[in-house]
Amino acid sequence: MRRDLFRGSGAWIPIPEGRSPMPQTALLHEIRRWFAYTRWANDHMLDACETVDPTALSRDVGASFGSLHGTLEHLYSADWVWLERFQGRNPSSWPARGTLKTVGDFREAWTSLAAERARFVDGVDARQLGEPFAYRNLKGEAFSYPLGDLLRHVSNHATYHRGQVMQMVRQLGGTARSTDYVLWLREGA
Repeated sequence: MRRDLFRGSGAWIPIPEGRSPMPQTALLHEIRRWFAYTRWANDHMLDACETVDPTALSRDVGASFGSLHGTLEHLYSADWVWLERFQGRNPSSWPARGTLKTVGDFREAWTSLAAERARFVDGVDARQLGEPFAYRNLKGEAFSYPLGDLLRHVSNHATYHRGQVMQMVRQLGGTARSTDYVLWLREGA
């Protein structure tokens, strides 16, 4: 497993095995903040989706997952799959497609998932962040990465697709406010 940290200058900086560039307690604090931000940003994303005509949710706009609905479904499903993995289960398929039809359905499902994920993240001990976390992908292939890296991945994945959702909301005539991290900070994170 690669244990290097990339620096913007293009140089790879080796990190000795078992060492982290950030103390684990600081990393845990940062991860918890990122998931609090993610919950806030997802709420604003869903608010924006509610400004779109419901008949336009499934309109193919040429995005990665076709439509606004398809992208919401992917984002929710990925969050669900990762939470399942973090809880020791390795699903072999996505949750049933098409069961979440409205923005309200997504909001209800995400509210429950976010609460469950917060309980998981709150229960993580700082030492666990650097420990290998083994899981299987949907094809059954085995992988292992430090838990902290996987938690960062989940938060980053949400940010990436949330940006796509907000662009589609605007494209479909809805109103989307920015979900930048700094706005979360301004609102009293």
